[in-house]
Amino acid sequence: MSCMLFGRTIAMRMSAGSRQYSSKITNDLKRSTFSMNLDKNNEAYLQYSIDTKRNVINLEHTFVPDAGKGKGIGKLLAQAAFEYAIDNKLKIKLECDFTAKFYRDNETKYREYVLQ
Repeated sequence: MSCMLFGRTIAMRMSAGSRQYSSKITNDLKRSTFSMNLDKNNEAYLQYSIDTKRNVINLEHTFVPDAGKGKGIGKLLAQAAFEYAIDNKLKIKLECDFTAKFYRDNETKYREYVLQ
């Protein structure tokens, strides 16, 4: 699995069992979501809000449909949000249980960016 940041879009390839996925995680500023289309009927997303006065991104809710569960998609969305925050000099507030777990699993890398 790999991610590369290209402006507001992350191009990624990942394997899930014998199936290969090639998709993009997009930061939709109007919807305040990082999202990934799994197919024409399924979208995974991480919803956020930004407090511009405090320079804080609030990671609010992560959703991965059944078609994408257990394939690392939630981790990719969380990684995209964390990298976006770092690139834009935003502190991170964890309101979503999934992103809080992602942080605990990667605390050494992201400790200085997360509000306690």
